[in-house]
Amino acid sequence: MKLVDIEKLVYKSQKGDEKSFAKLFDIFYEKIFRYIRFRVEENEIDDLVSKVFLKVVENLKKFSPQKNAGFNAWIFRVAHNTVIDYYRQKKEFLPIDPSDDAPYYIELEDKSPTPNKVVNKNLDSKKIRELLKKLSPAHREILELKYLNDFNNTEIAKITDKSEGNVRVIQLRALREMRKLWPK
Repeated sequence: MKLVDIEKLVYKSQKGDEKSFAKLFDIFYEKIFRYIRFRVEENEIDDLVSKVFLKVVENLKKFSPQKNAGFNAWIFRVAHNTVIDYYRQKKEFLPIDPSDDAPYYIELEDKSPTPNKVVNKNLDSKKIRELLKKLSPAHREILELKYLNDFNNTEIAKITDKSEGNVRVIQLRALREMRKLWPK
């Protein structure tokens, strides 16, 4: 769906149109589910996705599109903050140890292959999952947002509350790390 169409749905939803919000929900549910699934245990995913959409409903009237960052970045920022709040409440953090058995699942879908894609569509998803587990959480998050969710650096900066320059540096380091880990 085009950005303009999404912004129209947001505007109508802010005015109380439930059908428009239902369409937004349908558009973003799977993306938010996948984003959260990479970060929490399987039994927590549905609760956190529900919390994200509850926060969206509660705060939708406060949303206003910003330059270079629209509703996509905003809803992912809500999801990002919800995951952070979850770990703060549990006083746990994302595992850094690559030998940890934390749940990381990837469904690769390469609709428009480009040369700068980290993931080759012919590569087994198990191998990719293993490689992603070896990255630090910060590197993993940037690559997931960039290549699995197709966000640009401006949107990623808004979602992660980092500067665009910092996002580019983290992305570069993460790609270099992936190249070192890549099977020859």
